[in-house]
Amino acid sequence: MEAVALSAYEIERDKPMPNLIHGVLQSKINGLLLKYQDKYMFPSELSLATIPSSYPDICIYPRKKLSLLNAAPKETEPPITTIEIQSPSQSVDELLNKAWNLYFPMGVQSAWIVIPAIKGIQIFLPDSKKLLFISGMLKDPVTNIEIEVEPVFEDLE
Repeated sequence: MEAVALSAYEIERDKPMPNLIHGVLQSKINGLLLKYQDKYMFPSELSLATIPSSYPDICIYPRKKLSLLNAAPKETEPPITTIEIQSPSQSVDELLNKAWNLYFPMGVQSAWIVIPAIKGIQIFLPDSKKLLFISGMLKDPVTNIEIEVEPVFEDLE
């Protein structure tokens, strides 16, 4: 079996390159979140100042003005919420470990893990509470953001 070289993206971010499913899910979630853009902003692939560095697929921050003069290479302010989309080569445990070992210690208040295989989204909270949504309305108890689950996965067979 031939060894496959990792891309610079995979080496830097310590995660697989996103595939088409990952990209579509990410754009659908961002689209559904837009109704909250008056209160929040939703940067993608943001470099967080964790050790090791981390790059959640989507972060949720309170909306604020951004300074071009003070832009840092890595964000030290924790997002309220991180959203990770599971890739085929990742386990849910890997993504959960990121939440427990990187995101929650930095101050993140909720972590979503999008699981394409079950067409579900699980929300984890630092107090060990877990919420699983496979249909209906997802509601994040921290941000009060609500999105319908079915439209996120409507293009998956």
